[in-house]
Formats: sequence, C-alpha cells, structure tokens
Amino acid sequence: MHIKINYYKNIKLLLTIIKILILVYCFIYNIEFISNFKLLISYIRAQNEFADNEEYMKYCANKEVQTINRYKRVSEPKVSIISPIYNKERYILRFLKSIQYQNFDDLEIVFVDDFSIDNSVDLIEKYQKVDERIVLIKNSKNKGTFISRNLGVLTARGKYIMISDSDDILSKNIVSTCYKYAEDHKYEMIRFNMYMGTDRGKERIDFQDLILEDRPVYQPELSTYLFYGNHNELQIVDSYITNKFLLKEVYVKAVNSLSEEYLNMFIIYMEESMMNYILYRTANSLYFIRQVGYYYTKNSQSITHNVFKMTELRLKYTFVFFKLIFEYSKNTKYEKDMANLLFTNLNKNFNVGAKLNQWTEDFTYFNDIINTYLHNTFITDENKYVLEDYKNIIEKRNRTNYLEQLKNKKLLNMTQKNNTTNKTKGDKLKKKKDKKII
Repeated sequence: MHIKINYYKNIKLLLTIIKILILVYCFIYNIEFISNFKLLISYIRAQNEFADNEEYMKYCANKEVQTINRYKRVSEPKVSIISPIYNKERYILRFLKSIQYQNFDDLEIVFVDDFSIDNSVDLIEKYQKVDERIVLIKNSKNKGTFISRNLGVLTARGKYIMISDSDDILSKNIVSTCYKYAEDHKYEMIRFNMYMGTDRGKERIDFQDLILEDRPVYQPELSTYLFYGNHNELQIVDSYITNKFLLKEVYVKAVNSLSEEYLNMFIIYMEESMMNYILYRTANSLYFIRQVGYYYTKNSQSITHNVFKMTELRLKYTFVFFKLIFEYSKNTKYEKDMANLLFTNLNKNFNVGAKLNQWTEDFTYFNDIINTYLHNTFITDENKYVLEDYKNIIEKRNRTNYLEQLKNKKLLNMTQKNNTTNKTKGDKLKKKKDKKII
C-alpha cells in the first residue's frame, strides 16, 4: 500500500514538472515574456499553496469527523457568508468545517434553501443548534440561484459579504485576510485566486484570469476589467462571484440598479457573470490578491453542470446575460467592444447556427438584437456574416413554424368539420330508428 501511494505521488510530481516545462516552452516563444513569466511564478506559487493546505482539505473532507464546534450567535457580525443550497446534503458539513477553521469568528453563515428535496434543511437545522451563527432561509418554491443569492444578501447583517457555494471550501484564513485589506484601505471589492477541482478528483488552478500580483484597480478601468482583465484580447475573464469579498452596500446598490424583469427572473446559469458586470460598474475600487482563497468543486450532479450539457438552456441564459449587457452598454463608449465580443463569443462557444433549428424557445429578443446590430458600422465583417446566417435561419424557422401552424389549423378545421358531419349523420340515423320503432 505504501509503495502504491509513493508511486502515485511520483507520477503526480512528474506530471506537474511536465506541465511547468510545457508552460516555460510556450512562454519563451511568446513576445510578452515578462508577464508570462509572472504567470508561471504565480502558477507555481498557487500549486505550493495548495500543497500546504492539503491537510486542511483532508480535515474538511473527512467524513468520519461528523461534529462541528459550538459557537454563540454574533449580535453584529462583521462578515456574512451567504450560500444558496439545493440538494447539497453531501457537502454541507465540509463547507461548514472550512468556515469554522477560519481565524475569524465574528461572522454569520446565511443558508438559503431553494426548496431542496433531500435532507439539506434537516442537516442545517441540526447544525444550527450547535453553531448559532447559522441563519436558515427557506424558499417556498424553487426560485433559482440568482434570486436565492440576492435574498441571502438582503437578509445578511454583516458590513461585508462573501457568496459561496455549499459544495466548495474556503481556504484557511481568507476571511481575516480580506477583512483586513478592506478595513485598512477601504477597498469595496477584493478578489482572490481560485483552485478548481471536481468531485472526481481532477484539480487545476483557475487560468481564466490568474491574479499575478497584489494590486488595486479603480474606476474607470474597473468598469471594463470584466472584459479585458490582464489580457489585450477582448474576452469575458471573470465568471465567478465566489472569488470575492464585497462591501454589502455595493452589492445591494448593484441589485437595486436591476429592473424588475431581472430581479424576478429564474436564472441558474451565467448569473454570476451578469452580477459581476453590474458590480464592476458599481464599485469604486477592487483589490487583487494572489492568495488562493477558494476551492471550487465542479460537481457532476450540480444544476450548472447539467445545464452546461444542455445547449438550449445554455443559450437561453446566455441571451439573458447578453440582453443585460446590451442594455447597459448601449450608447456608451463600450458598446462597440461589448457587441463584437458577445457575438464572437456566441458563435465560438455555442455554434448557434447549428442549434437554432432545434431550439423551441422564443426568438423574438435575439431577432431584435440581430436587426439592431446587423447594419451597424462598428460590427466587424465576420460578425455581420454570422448575424446574416442567424437571421436567415430564424426567418426560415419562422416560415416553417407558420406553415406548420397553418397545416395544423387546416387539419383541426377538417377534423371539426368531419366531427360535425358525423354528428349530423348520426342524428339522422337515430331519428330514422326512432320512427321505425314508433
């Protein structure tokens, strides 16, 4: 057994070395060698940080340790940790352990149960008796992640908030680190690195936009950071809300800026990107720290994971996100970049053209966007070709649907006519029979 463990560790070490060598090779042949070298150092640093935390991770995941520590209710918590839950009984204890392991106790834990059908609520109520900092909100029906998160934030009593998924883990002492930065320097948002893992054991550092150095960002740069990040190429670089420490006041202000249409919308995909866009425009300052503050678990049973497999639902929620971006950037200096980015992203990641014929959702909004931007001078030629294709597909589908409706209507009329005719014939036969009997 000991030999097998060592063999596994050696293989893992060898793979890590190979990854680093490949990265070094790629970076050497890249013009931006300095920034890429920083990326390499940050990657190695984060790997080491994760290795240092392995014992802590094992403690949180240890199913044999079923107890949690006793805590009294905090009358005026400094930090509120909000976690929407839906059928997460398997992970709740691990999540709670990671909060109790923090060297910061002046907090509350707000669970928002989104009408779970497993034992999640029973477990939380059980732990509530031991850790009185736990607050439980129960939705009367399934409302979706977006509404549940916002409800948790509005209920929270802390000056600062962290939004976490209950199948993930907070890293050691991340709460106290962020609180100190926020209080000492008055930063309204703090963002840290994430370590990505799965419930099947695969792990990696989040390369979506790895933080290379501790640094502040202020407005107006902050407004566009979501789409530029550390890169020259326009792209969406921050798809998570869970890698942040936020001034509650800023989040509430961002939520209040949304129309009723979005506030009451059932959204379970891309809602974090949508909220990030509003937050980056609302906050005055953001501080980046290189510390890995969050261990994200890509859960194969989660709603998001299952939605990701279903192209139609992904498109539906992506359109919701795009709609909001278009509305907020229209007639601003960012409109050109936003429109081209979103159309490129839509075509690249979803291959919409190949899926539209099978899609059962209403195309009205997407069709309006196409007509608005198709002949706009700042849309790239490539995106214009894409929009032309989409428009043709939608028009073809609409014609097909219309003909199908006419056909169904004609069939319905024929059926009704036949039924009426048959009924008339039946009545006549009945009258004849009645006469014969008389």
